[in-house]
Amino acid sequence: MILFISATDTGVGKTYISSILVEYLKNKGVNVDYIKPIETGVDEKPEDAYEISSILGKPWQESVIYTFKKPMSPYACSLDEKVDINVDKIVETIKEREQKARVLIVEGAGGIAVPIKVKPLIDYAYLIKSLNALPLIVARAYLGTLNHSFLTYFYLKTHDIKPLGFILNGFDYEEPSQYSNADILQDMIEEHINIWKLDKNPDKNQRINLAENIWKSIANF
Repeated sequence: MILFISATDTGVGKTYISSILVEYLKNKGVNVDYIKPIETGVDEKPEDAYEISSILGKPWQESVIYTFKKPMSPYACSLDEKVDINVDKIVETIKEREQKARVLIVEGAGGIAVPIKVKPLIDYAYLIKSLNALPLIVARAYLGTLNHSFLTYFYLKTHDIKPLGFILNGFDYEEPSQYSNADILQDMIEEHINIWKLDKNPDKNQRINLAENIWKSIANF
């Protein structure tokens, strides 16, 4: 199965969450693999793919398909570097890797509607649908997350995609909305959905508990 780690925005912790899940599943003896099909903002080596590959003990080259230099959307990078992103190649590569693992974790770039190509629009919702993947959405814990999270949920719903849940990441409780965001988001969505909370600097037990709860939810989804 494919677990697709996406987000409400860039820089909210997709790679961090991917690392927690990969490490947990590997330690549990689950045949887990990882790929980030497109990584932007790459200098010498793709940091996200490199980090997760190091956990798996694999060359980072196996964990990324396209890399681009500037920190922009894949589509903007493809225009800038005059590279045509072959979406069929991405889908085929991911499906091949899926066959070799019990769980393949795929990490997107930025948020769910970040463009890979346009006219017609191909974004990460399109990729999730094409792969029949199960999306897990990472969001910020603090002010602004209700709008971003609900719009992400609604956008997925218009594509007939139901996410496994949301992870509100980075709780430090230094501003008041963090005390109510999870409950209000659940009320806004109006159907049961998993909403997990993770502190800004979680200890090992909290990381393991998060991964365990996600793993159990996958089994019951």
